[in-house]
Amino acid sequence: MIWISRSKRIRLNIRKEKALYTYLILFALVFVYHAFSFSLFKYLVPLFLLAVPYLMQGKINLKFSVKDIIVGIIASIVILAPFWFFVVSTGKVFTMLPVNAALYQLAGISLPEEVYFRGFLQERLGNTIKGLLVVSLLFAFMHLPQLVFYRDPYALLTFFPSLVMGFLYLRTSNILPSAIFHFLSNIVFLGFYDIL
Repeated sequence: MIWISRSKRIRLNIRKEKALYTYLILFALVFVYHAFSFSLFKYLVPLFLLAVPYLMQGKINLKFSVKDIIVGIIASIVILAPFWFFVVSTGKVFTMLPVNAALYQLAGISLPEEVYFRGFLQERLGNTIKGLLVVSLLFAFMHLPQLVFYRDPYALLTFFPSLVMGFLYLRTSNILPSAIFHFLSNIVFLGFYDIL
């Protein structure tokens, strides 16, 4: 058994606690955005998602690596291709998002959420299976306001792609593969289910 001094354990617990406080602030921002349709919050939330990890840990685990790009693309194909074929078999038609919506999905949603949830929360709570599960629950819970205010039945299903994103981060310690998967998942889902 590895011995960790009491002061180090307390410091670790405070780090986790502070991370969870930032999550509560994030949830409040998302809730207010959906409850009152404050358009300013559309830009404030991604800014918060990017600023908190940088301010609290001074680094973001984003490395541009060909290997990790390939990992993200392969994971996307393996997971999303069966989903694509299943949805097409039900008669749904895929419609490509407008370029500005696709760019917002990348820069305003996928990348900031991966920076915060994987690069910050999963790092702080432990880049382990347990940390991955907790972060995936928190990720799904953050989508609860979409269920409450828009009756979006798919909102809580974000838990499952979050498991994939968390696993990609767990294996690579790089948010790039999970951000690629997140972006492509959003594009595919929104192409079939126009909920924008």
